Amino acid sequence: MAGQLAITTYRLGSSVLLASGVLLVFAGLTAALHFSPAGIVASAAVIAALLYAGGVWFGGSPRIDASVVLYTPALLVAAGPLAGRPMLDLFPMAARKDIDAHCRAAIGGQATRFTSGAGQIFDAAPVKSADGLIVYGILIAGAAMPERAAAG
Repeated sequence: MAGQLAITTYRLGSSVLLASGVLLVFAGLTAALHFSPAGIVASAAVIAALLYAGGVWFGGSPRIDASVVLYTPALLVAAGPLAGRPMLDLFPMAARKDIDAHCRAAIGGQATRFTSGAGQIFDAAPVKSADGLIVYGILIAGAAMPERAAAG
């Protein structure tokens, strides 16, 4: 719920800044062109071009797939676009306590399958180096079943 509030606040702030920017560009260009019909059209064209360029440049935020997460002993995401971010941030608050406990157990060497407080099934397991040392943990959402892997 707190994560959802942060996203809503972020989007609200972005929307207010966007609306303010559009209003300022429109007012500035229209005033510079003496409030003529051509000035209004030019202002609208510049705003459309800026919005299009911004949309192409920034694009949408990429979808983050948290179905398989490789994490460090410090419970940070080890690879991918979120490397270095706390792995618990990828999951809802209701699931974090269970995920934290089982991921720490996996870093300690214990592989488990568990159901989180949010009702989702996970597998947590240690990842060992060639020397047999546990260097990472892996969290798999949806409890990988041999039947599913064979069917895929």
